[in-house]
This record gives sequence, structure tokens and C-alpha cells, in this order.
Amino acid sequence: MIHILFSIALLAETRIDPPAREQSGMAFLERGPAGEVYLSWTESEAGMNTLRFAEWKGSAWSPAETIATGKNWFVNWADFPAIAAHPDGSLYAHWLPRPDGAQKWGYGIRIARRDVKTGKWRESTDLNTKNIVTYAGFLSFITAGPIAGAVYLGPPPGEKPHDHGHDAESSYKTVRFAAFKPDGSLLSDREIDGDACSCCQTAVAATDKGLIVAYRDHLPGEIRDIAVTRFSDGAWTQPRTLYADGWKINGCPTDGPSITASRSQAAIAWLTRANGIAKVQASFSSDSGETFRKPVRIDDGNPLGRASIVGFDDASYLAVWLEKLSAPLGHVEVRVRRIFRDGRILPARMVASGMGGRAMGFPKIVISGERVFIAWRDDRVRVSLLSKSDFMPRQDEPR
Repeated sequence: MIHILFSIALLAETRIDPPAREQSGMAFLERGPAGEVYLSWTESEAGMNTLRFAEWKGSAWSPAETIATGKNWFVNWADFPAIAAHPDGSLYAHWLPRPDGAQKWGYGIRIARRDVKTGKWRESTDLNTKNIVTYAGFLSFITAGPIAGAVYLGPPPGEKPHDHGHDAESSYKTVRFAAFKPDGSLLSDREIDGDACSCCQTAVAATDKGLIVAYRDHLPGEIRDIAVTRFSDGAWTQPRTLYADGWKINGCPTDGPSITASRSQAAIAWLTRANGIAKVQASFSSDSGETFRKPVRIDDGNPLGRASIVGFDDASYLAVWLEKLSAPLGHVEVRVRRIFRDGRILPARMVASGMGGRAMGFPKIVISGERVFIAWRDDRVRVSLLSKSDFMPRQDEPR
């Protein structure tokens, strides 16, 4: 514990909270193709749900813009809306509506596209929005180059109601990939894996050889390790285990992987509690995701999890996660750490602290130029602005 305490340092961060109301939540950060930074979040008031976003304008956020408003959405700490920027200048967003008469877990996905010329949002795609018994969710966008699509979890054929992961016989979903036409409407929707964990976030990134998808798998014996698949030669490869942690859990841990990629380089960060030991790990690939190296542990000894990873430079990454504190009881810190491809890690920096329950949400991170943006939640959505220079090794740190 002494080593952990001495390895933590406060950052010279600047608070740049967005124009989000009290009790806002489910923050999501996106970096556009030209370095733009977008933040989306949700607000709920008097039974009405609203998805909003703002763009960072160099010194302040733009006024909040409404993407969609409606009643009876599925508003959940772990399955949250996202925003994505396409190279053509358009934006995509999704949220989770519930149909009339929906049972406890009956909800689907609605996707909207913001037109470049008009600046208006138009609903373009529905995925499983009429299923009142089960759900489709945990969507991750990909908009690299000409590609516009999303990976998500969808129900297996004939899935019966279950208590969202607590019934081990039925606590699984299929992993699917939906591709969009230029106007945002659905082009195709295909299955990638017919048996995955039921409620962990998915992740997708683009390399110079195609897409990589990472997700938490559902293997025989209730093993919930991370799996990866690639889109190669017009087809998805057979899913394979990223690293055999051997995490056996009779239900879904609700904590999926994060992925980042550039050209032939890729990195995946994830949580495991195999053998009762909680770890946040990262694994790297130098061949566009065909192989990944043995993972590096990146937490400080007592992680809650919820990791997000982003490329820092050609040799390293930044990862953000939640680390538990011994006191005050129940509190966590949002920590960020630079990780090198050769396995070196720099001491973690503390960004913020708060209660470690579901209300803390999932911290997010993006880098644009020399600026690092980190979003999280306490009583509302928060954002900190840092500099890449904050993560250069100090004289007393390994180089």
C-alpha cells in the first residue's frame, strides 16, 4: 500500500464541465477525424429523457444541443448512449427506447444521424426496438474512413425472459455488426458470435487491415473472458480468447473491454477478477490484431474497473479506470496512467474521487493534439482538461 500511495500524483488539470444539468449522466467522449472533441450525455426530468451533446471550441464547450427527447427510455448506468463522428462531417448517436408494454428488460436501439449541411438530427435506424421481452444494447460505433457501422449485443433467437444475467442458463447475447448506408439507414445486420456475455460493453476499432471487435465472451463452464474477432477478406474471423484469464462467474460482470488502434498497432484494456483477484490489464498487438501479447497489469492493486484506453503516441497509451480506496469506505479515484508497448508503466495520476457505486459511471478519455480530455460523473457530468506534458516521465520515474 505504501508503494501505491507514493505512486499517485495530483494532476495540473483544468475543470471544463459541460453545459449539463444537475443529475446528468452517462457521459461519452468522441474525437472527430480533424481533432474535434464531442461530449454526449443524458438528462432526465419529470419522466422525460433527453440526449444532448456539445463540441469543445478551444476554450469552452458550445451550447448544449438536443439529439433526441422521449419518454420511457431505458436509462442505465452501464448501457449508455454514444456519439460518433464520421469523416464526411456527419455525426451518429444512439439511445435505448422501450416499446409500449415492455417487460423489465424490453428495450432496443435507435440511431440518428446529423446531416452535415442542415445540422439537423434525423432518426435513421432501429435495432430490436419492438421486442418487449428482451433487449439489444451495449452498442459501439465505428466510423473510420468510408466505414459507418456499430457492434452491439442482440438477443439470441427465441430468448426467454431472465433477470439480466442472474440466470446462468440464459444470461448470454449474440454479438452483431450493423453497417449503415451513407444516409444512416441500415445496410446489413449480421451475427459475429452466437454466445457472448449478456451485459458488458462492446468495443470496436479500425486497423490498416480492417476492423477488430472486442467483447466479453460466454464460454463453457461460465467463463467470461475477453474475445476478439477481425473483419478480414470480407468475413469475420472465428472469435478467439484474447487472454485466458479463466474468470468464472455465474452472471455478467457488466464491465466490458476498451480498444484503440492506429495502423497496425492496437491495444485492449479490460477488467478480470479471475481466482478472486481484481486486475485491470492491457494487451498490445503490432500486427493489426492478428496476435496480442501477454497482458500488462495497469491498476494500483485494488481496482473497481471500468477501464478506457486511448493512444498517446506511437509507443504508448493512456488508460483511465476506477481504483478503490481503503478510506473513506466505498470511495474510488479516477486514475490515469501512461503505458508503454514494451510493458513499462508510469505512476498513476489521480483525476477525481467520489463514491464508487453505479452513479460514478464509466470514465472516458480522448486525446486531441496536446490536450487530454477525461469525463466522469459525480452528481453530474464532469470533464477535466489536461496536457500530454503531464504524462512525461519525471526525473524519479522510469523512462
